[in-house]
This record gives sequence, structure tokens and C-alpha cells, in this order.
Amino acid sequence: MKRIFILALSGILFSSCVTSKIHKELQAKYKDLEGTNLSLREENDAMKANLGTTQDELDATKNSMAKLQEEHDALKKSNDELQTRYRDLNKNYEFLLENNNALLASNQAENKKLIEKLNVLQQELQAKEDSLTNEQQKLEYLSQELQKREARVYELESMIAEQNKQVDAIRNRLKEALFNFEGKGLTVEQRDGKVYVSLENSLLFPSASWNVDGKGKEALQELAKVLAENPDLNVMVEGHTDADAFNGKTAVKDNWDLSVMRATSIVKILTANEGVDPAKITAAGRSEYIPVSDNDTVEGKAKNRRTEIIITPDLDAIVKVLSEVKE
Repeated sequence: MKRIFILALSGILFSSCVTSKIHKELQAKYKDLEGTNLSLREENDAMKANLGTTQDELDATKNSMAKLQEEHDALKKSNDELQTRYRDLNKNYEFLLENNNALLASNQAENKKLIEKLNVLQQELQAKEDSLTNEQQKLEYLSQELQKREARVYELESMIAEQNKQVDAIRNRLKEALFNFEGKGLTVEQRDGKVYVSLENSLLFPSASWNVDGKGKEALQELAKVLAENPDLNVMVEGHTDADAFNGKTAVKDNWDLSVMRATSIVKILTANEGVDPAKITAAGRSEYIPVSDNDTVEGKAKNRRTEIIITPDLDAIVKVLSEVKE
């Protein structure tokens, strides 16, 4: 179009008779138009270039919008699914909440019962612990008491052993002192922690009498010497008779009286020794009721007619310890 315009303009120029001035003006306008045309061409090219860039940007924008639409659709679908799940979860939550409230109420009742039971068990446990503490205290006390008693028992055993040793020594001393009379109606024995000196009446008294004859006095005096050497000994003098009746015409009327009188006569002889304490000697009559043999023969009756002198160590210390052990 520009070329046609130029050719037309040239024709006009050649065909018309124009002045030089007009020609110059036309030449100047031509140059201006040609400059303008060039600018327009450049601007057109630039706009074409911009249009291409804009088209590319438009295409990119369309692609981006398409992707965004896809993402929007995907997010909408995901949102719809999440909404559905949310509604389902909410329903489940409400269901669980309702059941949970029921369970909580039930659990509260169970917990209350368990707490009450636990309190009872704790009280019982505390009571048992208190009882155990008391039992332990009792056990400790009993253990201490047992140790004390064991010490007393040991002391008692030691004292009994010492007593037995003393009894052995007394028996041996009596056997030595009464050696000349053994086998002649006198015996010395040790029984139950005591020393028994048994004297037949044939050694001491005439028949139906309570007066000690000479041989008997000699034996009793020797025995008194041993008693004087051991002032802590306790002595029991027992008179015994056979079963024959004694019909006395004096104050001594029967075997009871006769046994007592004979025991008393012996005590008087023993206490004639100043070293023998009368407070340590007791006279007793046993009549015919503790025989050592039968009363049907002469020999048996002779054995039953006797006096027994029972010698016992001082047991006060042992009795004291024994009472402490029993407490």
C-alpha cells in the first residue's frame, strides 16, 4: 500500500507542472512520511514481537489456568471426601462419646466400689501390720525373757551340780565317819539329791523303848560331828515302826507316839553337839505307814523298825532361782 502511494505521488509530480518550491515541500513531506513510515514499521514490528510474547504468555497463562483448574477440581474432590470423612468421624465421635459417658458412669461406680474395697483392705493391712508389730514386740520381750531364764536355768543347773557334788562329799564323809557301823544295822545311801542314813532299831533302841543305847549313841555322835562340819545342812529325823500294835500305859500309847519319841530322842543326841543348829533339825514320827519290807516275817518287821536321818543341802538359793525361772 505504501508503494502504491509513492508511485501515485511520483506520477502526480511528473505529470503536473509544479514549481520548484512545491517540489521541495513535497520532497520534505515525503521524507517526513518516509521517516514516519519507518517508525511505524519499527513500531509494528515491535508490536508484532510483543504480540508474540503476549500470545506465549497468554498460552502459558491458559495452561497454568488449566492446571489450576485441575488442582482446584482435585482439591474440591479431596475436600468433599474430607467433609464426608469428617461427618462420618463426627457421627462416630458422637456415638463413642455417648457410649463413653455410659462407660464413665459405669466405671465411676466400679471405681467407687474398688476404692471402698481398697480402703477396707488398707485398714485390714494396717491392723495386721499393727498386730505384727505387737507380736514382734512380744517376741522380742519373750526372747529377752527366754535369755534371762536360760541364764537362770544355767545358774540353777550349776547350783544343782554343785549341790550334787556337795551331797557326794557329805555321803563320802558320812561313810567314812560311820564306817565301823555299816553292816551292823546302819546304811548310808544317796537318793534324789539327798543322803539317807538308815539305822535299824537293833542298833538304837531296846524293844518298846525310845531310850538310845550306848552303841547307838556312839554312831549318832559321829554323825553329829559331820553335821557340825556342815552347818548349812537340813536334817529330817523320821521314826518308823512295824505293824505290831503298841499298847503303852504311859503318855506313849501307840506306834505314832513311839515313832515320834524315838525321833525326838535321836534329835536330842545330835543337838548335844554345840556345832549342830537345832533350827536345822526336824523330828517326825511316821508310825508303821511307810514300810520298806513286809510285816509278815520277823526279818521284814526288823527292817521296818528303823530311824531314817535324811540330810539335805540348803536349797534356799536353788528355790529362789527356780522361782525366778517360773515367773
